[in-house]
Amino acid sequence: MYSQQPIGTLEVDLDVIRRFDIKTPNYPLYPDIDYFVETFDSSAHASWANNRKIGGTHRPLSIYTHIPFCSSSCFYCKYNHIVTNKRNNIEEYIGFLLREIKLQGELFQNDTSLEQIYFGGGTPSLLNDDQLHRIVDGIHQYFSLTKNGECAIEVDPRLTTTDSISMLRAIGFNSITLGVQDFNHEVQKAVHRIQNEEDTLRVIHDAQQEKFRSINIDLIYGLPKQSIDKFDRTLEKIINARPNRISLVNYIHSPEKYKAQRHIRNKDLPLTEAKLEIIQHAINQLTKEGYIHIGINHFARHDDKLVVALQQGRLCRNFQGYSTQANCDLIGLGISAIGSIGPTYSQNDCNLDQYYDKLKKNRLPIMHGLELTADDLLRRLVMHMLMCNSILSFESIETAFPVNFKGYFTTEMTELLEYEQSGLLVLGDEEILITPKGRLSICSICAVFDQYQRTRKQHGIT
Repeated sequence: MYSQQPIGTLEVDLDVIRRFDIKTPNYPLYPDIDYFVETFDSSAHASWANNRKIGGTHRPLSIYTHIPFCSSSCFYCKYNHIVTNKRNNIEEYIGFLLREIKLQGELFQNDTSLEQIYFGGGTPSLLNDDQLHRIVDGIHQYFSLTKNGECAIEVDPRLTTTDSISMLRAIGFNSITLGVQDFNHEVQKAVHRIQNEEDTLRVIHDAQQEKFRSINIDLIYGLPKQSIDKFDRTLEKIINARPNRISLVNYIHSPEKYKAQRHIRNKDLPLTEAKLEIIQHAINQLTKEGYIHIGINHFARHDDKLVVALQQGRLCRNFQGYSTQANCDLIGLGISAIGSIGPTYSQNDCNLDQYYDKLKKNRLPIMHGLELTADDLLRRLVMHMLMCNSILSFESIETAFPVNFKGYFTTEMTELLEYEQSGLLVLGDEEILITPKGRLSICSICAVFDQYQRTRKQHGIT
């Protein structure tokens, strides 16, 4: 039997990545939004929220708050955002967001303990201190963050001063995420995001001085005009700043799906081989400097809570990535925000006028959602365990669901033989073990268990 390597051990095999990693989704949720239905509305959400009150045990709660506004559009962006510098537009949005917080708060009354608050966007740091204060106070009026809970926010270094960092800490934020992309000016110009290197490094330093628990950096590889030398200079400066976590995000060019990406010229994008060289070099540098591979594209310093959770088998994954917050129910606030209560998903309206209109009628602005089937929940758990633990015990699945693993997944086990022959995993009598060579291809392995993708392929849909 294959002997499992130490936690976080990686083996980078470019031939394997070429063969298996072709636009594979990284499964922040399963099933995907494409399968949400309009019949799942605010009433369905309320029903499942009330179900939390039945029985003696509750899953912990978390809140995601979407701030859609940006001062300009970054061409690589794939998120729901609105370009504006008009303070009145932002004020109007905050007013409706506070209405939504009230509706959710009343729905979850006497069940309001939070493990995590997360502000994403868009650009949450486009809001001024008073506006952020009011939203956080609005949340705290109905919900209470646990003593060791996480309060996180995405910040734009171009809009974040030393005083801003101090104020964020005073408001209660203890974790920040910075999008860096690439420090090279030519790359920044090509993606329409000129971000001063000194400002970025200052924000990291200021957050360290203010004792933020976690400082997370997103670097994107595969951007236009990018090369291994340019990316290496950015990576070196970020590593020297010693953030807690670094994510290497693969830029997927899909202009047919994301309007902003239509400004990027295909001829400016690095070739596949260049992207592979960048990711191989970046991984080598990160591991050399003591960063531990958590999973997919996430790395953390050896003393980070994510590493401890990985070592203890407590690692979890949610819409924002890997987390130490175990299996929380999620309340989504704001335009396009996604929530997950029990075996359900829901998403708010993506159109601002429709979002406002429902709140004017004192209704939660839920556009569509999904109640997961037993098969959905089973497959989601399989993917979760593979992505978080690199090992899947058949007994653990059979304990949670009334199935014989090998019998239920006969087709999948046969397809996994190809991955085993390529050295990505080992199929044992009682478990599936992901090898160091297979950890970078974990999403491709998880795709074998994606029943929706299988059905699409059977019907010739790509």
